[in-house]
Amino acid sequence: MDNYLLPYLLIMLHLISGAFFLILINRKLDSSQAREQWTKFISYVILFNLIWNAKLFSDTLFITLAALITVLCSFEWWKAIKMIRGTLGFAIGFILILMGFWKFLYLADSLILLTLFVVILFDGSSQISGQLLGKNPLLPRISPSKTLEGLIGGILITLGTVFVVRSSFEGGWIELLGLSLGIMFFAFVGDLMASYVKRKAGLVIFSRILPGHGGFLDRYDSLLMAGCAVFLFSLAKEVLG
Repeated sequence: MDNYLLPYLLIMLHLISGAFFLILINRKLDSSQAREQWTKFISYVILFNLIWNAKLFSDTLFITLAALITVLCSFEWWKAIKMIRGTLGFAIGFILILMGFWKFLYLADSLILLTLFVVILFDGSSQISGQLLGKNPLLPRISPSKTLEGLIGGILITLGTVFVVRSSFEGGWIELLGLSLGIMFFAFVGDLMASYVKRKAGLVIFSRILPGHGGFLDRYDSLLMAGCAVFLFSLAKEVLG
C-alpha cells in the first residue's frame, strides 16, 4: 500500500492546484456557472477518493462499485442509442468494451492503479488546460469543449507526473510512459465515442445522476475504454511473451 502513497498525494496536489485555477476560471463566469463548476470539482474529488481507496483497501467494494458503474453506464448507453441509427452495432460494441473492462478489473493492482492514475490526471489536467489556454477546437462537431491546448496540456502534465512516480508502479520507465500514452489515447477515444453518441441522440449529458457531471457514462466513458485497452494490451503481452 505504501508504494501507492506518492501517486495518491500527487493526484491530490493536482486537484488542489486545480482548485486554485478554478478560482481564476470562475471569475469569467456568472454565479450559477461558477457554482456548477465547484459542484463538479467537489464530486470529482469524492469519486476519485472513493474508487482509489476502494481498490487499495477492499477488492469487494471495488468490484461492487465497478458493477454499479457498468450497470448505470449500460442503462444510459442503451437509452441514448435507441434514438439513433445503428443501435445494434453500438450495443454490441459497448458490450465488448464492458467485457474487456471486467477482465481489466482482475489484472495486477499495479496495472489497475496506473490506469486509474493516468485517466484521472489526463481528464482533470486536460479540462483545466483547455479552460485556461484553449483557443483551437479539436473536433467541434463532436465535442465542442475540447481544444488542442487542452489535449497537449493533459498529455504533458500526465506524462511528467507518471515519470515522477515511476518507481511506484511495475515496469521500466520507458514502458510506463508508453503504456501511459496508450491509456490516454484510448481514454480520449472513449470520451469522443460517448460525445458522438450524445450529439447523434440530441443529448447534452447522458443523465443527471452525478452532480456537475451528468450521468455515470459522462464521468466514466474514458475509464471503460482505457480499462478494456489495458486488458487487451496485457493479453497480447502474455500471448507474445
